[in-house]
Amino acid sequence: MEKRLPDLNTLIRLSQQGLTDEQIGKRYDVSGQAVNKALTLGGYYRRQVSKTVITELIPWDVLTTKEKGSHHNTYLAKQLKGYLRAALGDDQLKESHLVAAARFEKRLRKDNVILTYQPGSGFALEPRTPEDGALILRWPKGRELPEGEHLNAITLAEE
Repeated sequence: MEKRLPDLNTLIRLSQQGLTDEQIGKRYDVSGQAVNKALTLGGYYRRQVSKTVITELIPWDVLTTKEKGSHHNTYLAKQLKGYLRAALGDDQLKESHLVAAARFEKRLRKDNVILTYQPGSGFALEPRTPEDGALILRWPKGRELPEGEHLNAITLAEE
């Protein structure tokens, strides 16, 4: 039997009635994820990636201060954050941020570099090593990699 969702208007009405994506999905024998995707593609959900998610994907304690010398607002830090937002499907990004994210990815590929961080000096691009794999940033040894879409966000897709 084919799994089938109702039309977008019905999904929106059910969501506005307070049903979760999972509850709606159960009604139609589909996953909550399928409902979420339909509502997102239909333009009902706007997807904005939270700063918390981005911060959790950056595996270092980045120096953040209001004084000079802060690393969280440097050019490479901003490029990394924009790239991660784009990779996670944030549809609230401005066109200029999408262009910057694409430029960052192109630079990683073209120069065969990876983003690193040192507390004393900040972010830097360094030559990629075989241990780096396809990650966009050098993951600290002993720290567990994220899974699912978060791992995909920090991994360069095959060309």
